Amino acid sequence: MAPEFVLVFATGQKVEAKKSVEDFKNLVLPGREDQKWTIRHGFYANMGGFVLQPPDWATFPINSKQLLWLIEREYVDYPKMTAKEVWDKSKADGFQKSLTCLQTGWFIIQIVGRAIQRLPITTLEITTLSFVLCALVMFSQWAHKPLDVESPTILTPRKSIAQILLEAGPAAREPYQHTPLDFVEKPPPPSWLTEVQPHLRFHTGPRMRPLPRLTNDRFPVIGAGPDAVFLFLFTMGYCGLHFVAWDFSFPTRLERDLWRWSSVAIAACAFIFWVCETYQDGHRLGRWERWGATLSNKFSKSGKDGRINTMEKARRNRRFIPVWEVVIMTPVTVVYTIARTYIVIEVFLSQRSLPVGAFDTVAWSQFIPHL
Repeated sequence: MAPEFVLVFATGQKVEAKKSVEDFKNLVLPGREDQKWTIRHGFYANMGGFVLQPPDWATFPINSKQLLWLIEREYVDYPKMTAKEVWDKSKADGFQKSLTCLQTGWFIIQIVGRAIQRLPITTLEITTLSFVLCALVMFSQWAHKPLDVESPTILTPRKSIAQILLEAGPAAREPYQHTPLDFVEKPPPPSWLTEVQPHLRFHTGPRMRPLPRLTNDRFPVIGAGPDAVFLFLFTMGYCGLHFVAWDFSFPTRLERDLWRWSSVAIAACAFIFWVCETYQDGHRLGRWERWGATLSNKFSKSGKDGRINTMEKARRNRRFIPVWEVVIMTPVTVVYTIARTYIVIEVFLSQRSLPVGAFDTVAWSQFIPHL
């Protein structure tokens, strides 16, 4: 239905993995000079590849930020795993990926060939093309993510969880939502299973605490870097691809008009989503406050430090998804769902009346120079 949302999650996971690489660069430990933390380590850690097994607590997974926090305070040793050893845990099949890319690439070439020879292209082909492009980009975003890891890496802390929480101070005294180390990343990105569904009174999702595994549906924090710009351009291009069928042949005029309205609605909803999410993401990361503090430049260094500390406390206590965003995005989501549902249905309804040229194949011989 909406592969662009899966792409948003994939991009968010890649951004988090890249961020972990930057964080671990600043980690200075003796005897670690020959061990490099890579993006594969970041993916592996954030998907729950490292599991903490304390003597006084149930075993629970930790992400890259929590692992770094534990290593810096010498609660656990730096995991001696190379990128090759991490990838060895993956069940990904390079041959299957290559075959899939080859098949999708051939489909794209056929669409291009039909467009060059001015053969009719159906709404089914346009929709399939949009899904194919999303799949290829998702492959690239998850290129270094291990697939279907069944046996995690177990880490044993030098101290009990009770001692770790006691030494962490007041921040660790608050009740946790996922694991006892939630305070390391506060506020943690909400998960659809553990936060959103219970809020909607859906009695599903894991009820064990601490969580036996990290959920893969956490809301991504992408930031404002090149990945965010690329994702914005690609998702808007994906939504705009439906405009290609603006003047296609439809069985009835009503179906054509509904397709046009749905195409406009999808693009508009995606743009509204990006505006709201970019604004709120800036508050989550304290971006707008930092930019404002830099531009104002009206306070001394000591005042600046105090203000930044105050902004950091406010950022950590701010809701991940505020009420105003819920109010705006609820009707936008409803409109998007209706428009997307119609397009998926119309893709198959329009097959009952296709132009004659839709059954013609591309004459590949015309692309070969000959006398």
